[in-house]
Amino acid sequence: MKQMNTLGNITITVLATALAISLLFNDRTDANQASPAPKSAVAVVNLEKTFNGLEEWVSVEAQLLEMGSELEEEAVRRREEVEEMLADTEDYPVGSDKYKEAERKYEMAALEFQAYVALHQGRRMEFNDTQIKAIYDKIKTSAMDMANEQGLDLILVDDSVVPIPEDAKDILAQISSRRVLFAREQLDVTEALITRMNAAFRAGGS
Repeated sequence: MKQMNTLGNITITVLATALAISLLFNDRTDANQASPAPKSAVAVVNLEKTFNGLEEWVSVEAQLLEMGSELEEEAVRRREEVEEMLADTEDYPVGSDKYKEAERKYEMAALEFQAYVALHQGRRMEFNDTQIKAIYDKIKTSAMDMANEQGLDLILVDDSVVPIPEDAKDILAQISSRRVLFAREQLDVTEALITRMNAAFRAGGS
């Protein structure tokens, strides 16, 4: 009889312990379910469209066009001078002192012409790269300000809108470099970002 009572007490103790563990587990589960992870507010931006819509970038393109026109005009003038010097060598017998002097002037002018074109093309490319970097930095800053104002947690560059070239040599590299597969139109804040930055540009701000 005593043995049966002992077994009964053990059974009750085990059941009570199991019930307590079960209740504790359920409480934790309910607590976890009651506190879901907060949702993140996400937006996307079409970077190419943003650049093309910025008045500051339009101004930069106009400067680049002007620099290119000036370079072309000066290059044409210098090329004509070089061609005239080449023609001068034909006025003298080959091998004569005057021929050698004319040839030397022509060769010097040709080298100066090549150096001029290379130098100014390099300056134009440097100006282009510098301006692109500066505007990109402004886009990042403006996007951050917009995110803070609108409660956005993340703004992504929507590279899904850029088609993969059909003649791409490394198609896998093209695919793996993409970060966005799909984004609903409602998430796109490109126009708002452009409007914001154009207003700042007109006001003379950054």
